[in-house]
Amino acid sequence: MNQSVRYAAYLDPEAPVAARIEDLLSRMTLPEKVGQLLMLDAEHGDLVDIVSGKLAGSVLHVSPARMPEAIDLALRTRLGIPLLTAEDGVHGHSFWPGATIFPTQLAMACSWDPVLLQRVARVAATEIAATGIHWTFSPVLCITRDLRWGRVNETFGEDPFLIGELGSAMVQGYQGEGLSDPSAVLACAKHFAGYSETLGGRDASEADLSSRKLRSWFLPPFEQAARAGCRTFMLGYQSIEGVPITAHQWLLDDVLKGEWGFTGTLVTDWDNVGRMVYDQRICADYVEAAAVAVNSGNDLIMATPAFFEAA
Repeated sequence: MNQSVRYAAYLDPEAPVAARIEDLLSRMTLPEKVGQLLMLDAEHGDLVDIVSGKLAGSVLHVSPARMPEAIDLALRTRLGIPLLTAEDGVHGHSFWPGATIFPTQLAMACSWDPVLLQRVARVAATEIAATGIHWTFSPVLCITRDLRWGRVNETFGEDPFLIGELGSAMVQGYQGEGLSDPSAVLACAKHFAGYSETLGGRDASEADLSSRKLRSWFLPPFEQAARAGCRTFMLGYQSIEGVPITAHQWLLDDVLKGEWGFTGTLVTDWDNVGRMVYDQRICADYVEAAAVAVNSGNDLIMATPAFFEAA
């Protein structure tokens, strides 16, 4: 951290949060602001480049051995903004050796027991938070309707009501009595929305979905999670009527934020922004894709390093 900001208002824990944020934003350069929109893979990537070079505000899949280095690098940046760390702890802290591992969501759904799943999520949150990770990408609220789709085992099955009940219970377990609790972690409802309905079961392709089908089957579990206080949503890979979910303003603005009043964080899935260039081909280059993603309401861009220069 630069010594000139040691006594800055944003570092004062007694100051109001809004005032601290305003002070911090006033000090940030454009590259620093862009970096805060980036979530990059810390499992295999160069941590110095990720944290000190691209100024990434958040990382995922950081190993136990690399966690201290990642934290230290962030604190050594000009403003010393701490890292937001995340993990795919879908049924326990599965990326961390020695942690408790629970059955998959599909197996846990057979219990029909929201209280039990809330307890499962509470245990997982306690272990995840104890290792310095703030956020788990769970629960999965996709609906199983085509067994050819390769992620069936990650879901709670085919019933929207059951998915909503069990998913909301896990949200409450992860986030506990409130995020100020040191044993709480951010929950993440994924993959919003209709990701499992791709044609022929082909992962991340086009989903043949009408607004009626979305509202009848695929949206209710997410609405329940949003109203249960889930603070983050992850977007699916797929397109609907040729529009990638990453750029789907009806779903993101009209439904999620408008109708449901969601005020939390939207994170893309892995390289969704790049996918709009090389796969879905709705953007000519990464500059256009970065603009589309941000203007569509995405708050964090996952695993697209090119976003740093493009934005």
